[in-house]
This record gives sequence, structure tokens and C-alpha cells, in this order.
Amino acid sequence: MECISISFRSAPEEIRKRFAFPAGEAGINERETFLKEAGEAVLLSTCNRTEVYAAGEGSFERLERLLAEKSGMEVTEVKRITRRFSGEKACAHLYRVTCGMDSMVVGEDEILGQVRTAYLFSSERGRCGYELNAVFQGALACAKKIKTETLLSKTSVSVATLACAEIFRFEKLRSREADGAHTDKGELQVLLIGGSGKMGGSVLKNLLGREGIHVYATRRSHSLGEREDGRLSIVDYRERYRFLECADVIVSATESPHYTITAGEAGECLKRSGPEKERLFIDIAIPADIDRQIASLPGCRVVGMDDFERLAEENNRKKQQAVRDAGALLEEEMEELYKSLLFHETAGELDQIRERFAGYSVERFLFYLKDRLDAASLKAVLQALKER
Repeated sequence: MECISISFRSAPEEIRKRFAFPAGEAGINERETFLKEAGEAVLLSTCNRTEVYAAGEGSFERLERLLAEKSGMEVTEVKRITRRFSGEKACAHLYRVTCGMDSMVVGEDEILGQVRTAYLFSSERGRCGYELNAVFQGALACAKKIKTETLLSKTSVSVATLACAEIFRFEKLRSREADGAHTDKGELQVLLIGGSGKMGGSVLKNLLGREGIHVYATRRSHSLGEREDGRLSIVDYRERYRFLECADVIVSATESPHYTITAGEAGECLKRSGPEKERLFIDIAIPADIDRQIASLPGCRVVGMDDFERLAEENNRKKQQAVRDAGALLEEEMEELYKSLLFHETAGELDQIRERFAGYSVERFLFYLKDRLDAASLKAVLQALKER
């Protein structure tokens, strides 16, 4: 197996967004077209990474060409920002990604579901043979085991919870300033664009779990239902700029291919509320929802996906022991995977081996070796049997 990866480790948000595939119905045709060209492969596209896992060897040139076409970049530029993994290193990379060990926020939960969805998308379309099925099923099983047997995903932190932590810091600073000025600024007003999506839903849940915050959540459909109370108001997406004027914090988490808030329209809207009001804009979408030029408007600060790498550092430091524990378990699981793949490779030559060892139970002997040898030793023995 081979893997080509473009992630937060190799490219900034502005570059990564050019490789992002839309989620949901909008992206199905685009993904299917890509996979037809990629061959036997799985495409993983999240807010922090686009990766392609292809069966066999010799796929890098083809995948680089496809990614160049997707992004509108030259192949030489794509090569500069990609990371390549082959064979056991590709398997190890997938396991680490699926277990949340390679995430911007170490131990985050969302990636497990994203890998499962990507795998099933390819599998249901006949794009996975034995190798991809074995590796992806092994990675998903390993991730579940690590989740239950280690502390890696305990007190899980995600981009959504980091976004809320940033909002709470803003609220705390705002309260201190109000106390110093002997004024009451009232509830923190949050405009949440995309509250019906998975990421937006997590933000909404976190915000409503804290007192002193009122949320205006936009919707394009009835997916948020008619839920509305004293601290939550459902507003039409087309009215977002009207609510921007009263908002202290603006969060956008949609799957839109274009900006949900632009600097030009925001500037005109904010003039009416006066330059003295401080506002925090948080963008947790890829491609970006919020025009970064908004940061040049008076009193406005913009926090985007790249900023969350810095915010995640403390969480990642705290989880280093859990990462070591998870790494040990991951190595055990991968040993079993490598041995299974070796057995599959040998299966096509069993008749030839049986002829050389007539009168002996070759299968029983091989399973005996599989149970007692590590992958490297088993590989050496199987190779010797083939060459004898």
C-alpha cells in the first residue's frame, strides 16, 4: 500500500483548502470521479488533511497528477508539499491517523468516524481489495481498542472544544473589562453559522452548557428543528449580517465552497455599531468561511484553523504518556496486520510449497509459525520456504 498526504504538518490552511473535497451530497460525484482515476484507493478528506491510500506500488506519480488537477497547482508544487508513505510505513501512518495520534489535536474523536466514512465510501463502490480492506479494518479496530484501553481519548479535545475555549477566554476578558469600567455588558452574544453540522453542533452544545451566553444559530433548512428557548434563537442564514451587528463572537462552521462572511459586507454592517466594540471571529471550516481581511477592521480578531495548532499544544503535551501507551498497543496490532498480509501473499504459492513438503501439514506448520514469530521473522521464514 502507498499513501500520499497533504496535512497541517506539510501545508498551511490556504494551500490545504485547494485539495479539500466537499462533504455530503455535494462532494459525492467529485469523490467518485477522483477514485475512478485513482484505481483501488481510499480518499480521506478532512479539515486538516487530504490523503489518498492506494493498493500495491507505483501509484505516486498518478496520485500527484490527480491532486494537481484537483488543486490547479503544478505537479512540482504538489510534490513539494506532500508526504509519501509506502509499505509498512503507509500502514503505520494510517493506524496513527485513525487513532488520533497524528491529529492536530492529539486524541480527538472525529477522525475515527471520518476514516470509517472514507473507507466505506470506497468499499461500497468496489474500490477496495484484500489489502485495503485488511489495513483499514485493522486500523479501525485498533482505534477502538486504544479508545477503550488507554487515556488517549479521555477528556477528549477537538477543534470544536478549542473554539469554545477561545470564546470562553474572550468572555472572561470582556467581563473583567466591564468590571473595571463598572458597567454591565450583559449576555455574550454569539452568532453561529452552520449550527446544524457536526462541528457546529458540537460548538452549540458546548455554548449552551455555559451560563451567560445567547446563541443565534443560522440554518439553511429545518435540520436544527424548531428548538428555540431563552438562550438560543434560530435565524435564517440570509439574515446573518443583520445579527452580525449585535454579535460579540461570530463562529462559522459550514461546508460552503465560498465565504459566509466577507470583509466588505462585514465592514459596512459593523460601522453602524461603532468602532469601540470588540469582536471575535472564529473560522473552523476548510475551505475557510470567514474572509481573513476582517482582521483589519477595527476591533476585530480572526482565529482560523492554523491558529488551533498553537491552541492544541498544551492538550498534546498533557497526552504524551497516553500517546506512548497507545503507541505500544498500536505496534502489537500492526504486528498482527503484517502477519496477515504476509499469509495472504503466501496463499498463492501454497501448492508449490506443499509439493516441496509432501507428507507434512504445511498449513498447520505455517499457522504455528504465525502464532509464535514476529512479523519480521515470519517474513524471513516464508521467503526461505518460497526460495527453497
